[in-house]
Amino acid sequence: MEILLLKIKRKLNRFIKGSEFVAMNDTVALARAMGVKVGKRCRIYSTNFSSEPYLISIGDHVTITDNVQFITHDGAVWVFREVHPNLDLFGEIKIGNNIFIGLNTILLPGTEIGDNVIIAAGSVLKGVYPANSVIAGVPGKIISTIEEYYQKNSEKFVALKGVIGTDRERKIKQLFR
Repeated sequence: MEILLLKIKRKLNRFIKGSEFVAMNDTVALARAMGVKVGKRCRIYSTNFSSEPYLISIGDHVTITDNVQFITHDGAVWVFREVHPNLDLFGEIKIGNNIFIGLNTILLPGTEIGDNVIIAAGSVLKGVYPANSVIAGVPGKIISTIEEYYQKNSEKFVALKGVIGTDRERKIKQLFR
């Protein structure tokens, strides 16, 4: 059964990455079907949930952007397998509520993220990260609080949610003239 699910996951990953639009409910449902615990009002655009998806929990109102990698096991134990042939190392990944995880982020075993957190694209996280923070880098470090981020960017914010097509394009272009 697990082998079949992994084959289906790989095929769906190829399909999802090649598609222009995938309904967010489809990827949330897929994550849940794989064993990931997913809260309410989540947007999931990546399905790279490692080989132990049941070790991953995602809170409410979480966005997981494209190509985010969840790694729940440490393959480095390979170097000890000559002496300890059955050795493995696993870790849970726990994502709090109201989180944004940027493109190409890697979450390693034993990662725990508090509530109200922004994770910058390309970050690599391992360990415990507190609530109300902005995290970036390799390795991931706290670069500011959520409030500092908001204050720094508040003059640049625009209200374009729901504006589509040429109206959206025109308004965005006007921002940069």
